[in-house]
Amino acid sequence: MTSLIASAQAATVYGTIYEWSDLETPLKNTIVEVNSTPSQYVVSTTGTYSFNLSPGNYLIKAKYYRNNILEYAVEDDIRIEKEGDFVHDLLLFPPTESEYEYLADLNLTGDLELKSESNLKYYIIVLALAALFILLWMKKKKNKPIEQGAEETIEIPPENIAKTKIKELPEDLRGIYELILKKGGRVTQKELRKEVKYGEAKVSLLIADLENRGLVKKIKKGRANIIIAEAQK
Repeated sequence: MTSLIASAQAATVYGTIYEWSDLETPLKNTIVEVNSTPSQYVVSTTGTYSFNLSPGNYLIKAKYYRNNILEYAVEDDIRIEKEGDFVHDLLLFPPTESEYEYLADLNLTGDLELKSESNLKYYIIVLALAALFILLWMKKKKNKPIEQGAEETIEIPPENIAKTKIKELPEDLRGIYELILKKGGRVTQKELRKEVKYGEAKVSLLIADLENRGLVKKIKKGRANIIIAEAQK
């Protein structure tokens, strides 16, 4: 009976796994585990994962190996408060030196190769580029001025929105941008998240990409983010 009650209260947590530099192609053959009781893990051959979890706090770990050497990894804390279906995408980054490890006896991608000096230099360069990318993105977001009251005064005439740029966007960016236009050129990030199939992490990155392209403006209002389509000159 206790087992049946626990099963009835379980939530399903699922999502897609991405490499930090490619948000369009799921990262296949990734090992995903969660510290439930008992612990659960899956080798994702499709780039997606799913776990059934009871309410509580958990740590999800994901690791991707190439030639039995750790290439990407991430650890995410999640909290389950109620039953239901929850999307939690995983974004993997190159490991730090302390995370550098071999796959050892669990052979998923081929024969074990020794970690050569050239491989170590490659991972150091990739890690440095990833850190630089994150720092520049955070600095640009932090330094961008926020105009008080701008969210109440901006009105975007539909005829001023450039149609030619939409065709040049990747499919996922185009879908998000067209949805913003359908909402009248103004929508909260929370409302936008409910309308798309992507997880919260990818929606945030897609909005940041649109903002860098000059197609939208993100304005902070309390705890909410308001996304506004930019008027084109």
